[in-house]
Amino acid sequence: MNNCEKQKNTESDSCTDKTCQHFVDCSHCTMAPICTPIKANKNAISLAQNYLSKHTSTNANSALFVKGEELSCIYAVSSGLYKLTDINENNEEKILGFRFTGELIGEDAIYPKEHSYNAIAIGNSSVCKVKVDDLFACSKAVPDLQLNLIELLNRQCYLSQQEFRALISKKSAESLLAAFLLNVTKRKSQHDHSTIMLNLPISRDNIANFLGLRRETLSRIFSKLQKEQLIQVTGKNILLLQPEKLSLLSNI
Repeated sequence: MNNCEKQKNTESDSCTDKTCQHFVDCSHCTMAPICTPIKANKNAISLAQNYLSKHTSTNANSALFVKGEELSCIYAVSSGLYKLTDINENNEEKILGFRFTGELIGEDAIYPKEHSYNAIAIGNSSVCKVKVDDLFACSKAVPDLQLNLIELLNRQCYLSQQEFRALISKKSAESLLAAFLLNVTKRKSQHDHSTIMLNLPISRDNIANFLGLRRETLSRIFSKLQKEQLIQVTGKNILLLQPEKLSLLSNI
């Protein structure tokens, strides 16, 4: 009998310590379906301590994992921000995506058992990590956990498709940027609770890299959208003044 079959705990695994206030709330994290206690026979079984490590730090510009590394864990961003990168044929970094607080990283390596990109912290960041083998062992012992894991992976697949959809079939730099801003705002609103105010601690160079634009082109488009009063930029904060017009421009 493994630890998952023995474990019965009615206490919640959510973080209540005041020192954790800068971390995403556990109830708003994508990983919640496999971290919160599971109801069983009028009791709550908390299995997360068998496979979960909370708030593991990654220093700015350091890798959480690298391309080709064997899968051992999947991660949820608990604070900060990560960029997903690869190196092209010219030995240049190509940004494939971003992962914000509450979102998963590395779940797409469950098959083929190794990571297909690098996950690099933008600024000091942290993750909660789940050991995959231990999670699978627990999910076999507790069917409800297995269902929650399937729900988790399906939801993350949907979010990844939405991010991809925001970048394809765009005919102009303006539509690319509009789609990017709307996509990120929608994702962050699940934790920031705002559908029009976006705090975006990503450099213009990184945004331009991700969108496949020149840095100068991106700056010009930001200025154009401000001049047309579609957005208002103040430092890292971007206010969407006319989301409906941005949506039309994005052609999503």
